Amino acid sequence: MKKRLLITVCLLALVAVAPAGADPQGTKTIARVLDPVIVTGGACGLTGQPVAHYGLYAFKDNQLRPIPFQIDEKNKDGQFVLAHGKKAAPDEDPAFDDNDELVFMAMDTGDRLSDQTLLPSGFKACAELAVTDPVTQATAWVYLAVFDSPPEKSSIDYVAYGDGGSSFRTRNYSVGFDDGHPVGASKYAFEKGVGGDGDNFIDRIKVRVIMRAMGVTLHRNEEDIKVQALGYIDGPVRVIVFSKNVTSLMLGIGASTTTQYTYYYSSFANFAFAVAFPLRPSLFHATIIDDFKDAKGWGFYNSNNPDGHVIDGMMDATDAKLDLSPWKWSALSNGKQCFWSIWRAPAGCPVKASLYFNDNANAEDKMEDKKGELPGIGFDFNKGWDQLNADSVEFRLIHFYTQGYQKGMETDICNVYDVPLKVTATALKNVGE
Repeated sequence: MKKRLLITVCLLALVAVAPAGADPQGTKTIARVLDPVIVTGGACGLTGQPVAHYGLYAFKDNQLRPIPFQIDEKNKDGQFVLAHGKKAAPDEDPAFDDNDELVFMAMDTGDRLSDQTLLPSGFKACAELAVTDPVTQATAWVYLAVFDSPPEKSSIDYVAYGDGGSSFRTRNYSVGFDDGHPVGASKYAFEKGVGGDGDNFIDRIKVRVIMRAMGVTLHRNEEDIKVQALGYIDGPVRVIVFSKNVTSLMLGIGASTTTQYTYYYSSFANFAFAVAFPLRPSLFHATIIDDFKDAKGWGFYNSNNPDGHVIDGMMDATDAKLDLSPWKWSALSNGKQCFWSIWRAPAGCPVKASLYFNDNANAEDKMEDKKGELPGIGFDFNKGWDQLNADSVEFRLIHFYTQGYQKGMETDICNVYDVPLKVTATALKNVGE
């Protein structure tokens, strides 16, 4: 079945097989620009051919043009087939399968095609993919076509992966890692896409863990966590890195080992913070802190403090009034650019992240490069560990880079992860048949 083109009638019966020009309201109305659109091969209904033989197109300015996309293959266990690195391996079948993921950006979608004769010549089959915003019901369209040989594709590459895996760059931001503490970044910068200059505005990411087991209290930090890059996928829309983090514990307790995927897109990076317990601790407390170099004068906002707070380098009475209870999003803005953080836990997870906030230019930490936390903003995972029944748990820390800050932008930021865009596929008949 996988060796031939599958356009299954039962799947595509979910939508009417009609000409693309049948909808008189065929103008793109989706306004979301930060979102990737992720759809499985099974949902596309156009599978069974070599991945390289697919092309993706959008209708803009009365022209159908190729847009950036990638098809990330998965194996039968649902794990990504890594194209590079130690764990790189070919897929059992290099065809576009039901569980593979087609990925493109919402900002690249277009209008509905009014004239099917504009479709690329020589295509074997084509599916119209209608992208819908579940919040507003706004819609846009792209066209997935398959050919006998690889078609011409867009030359745009949104994410560059370089320096042996220690840096990532998009037109909106760049991220860098230090070999001495690679579990967390040592560089964040705004790039030209959001009006930035590429200057690093962070000292380092601090990961501090206190754990008590077998009557012994352990203190671990970002330099104790060893990161092994196992492999990656480097496509034009996203880079996916698969890695293993190993934290040595002590005699009698084996190392804590976790594996996770990290995703880099044009406007955000999606990191995993995974915790594994070889032995159930009697105490566990973790903090993850973005230690900024010098954000004096910047404004800080979060879901519990939406009116804002000015960074001045001094912990004073105004800082003491901040609500540190569990939060959903935060923003740190210099007025021209904005750095966002959101965190998400698995459904039903009892562990909550309170706000860590320290606006202190004189704070000292022997491991940091620049004195002070100006500010230090992050996640204080101090509640709910005693109610966690699983031996491991994975959280998602997501950082967005945008222009400026305005109240209400947090809705669009959170919706990227919380309310993903939906896709409906319609098979188009080859007009040459």
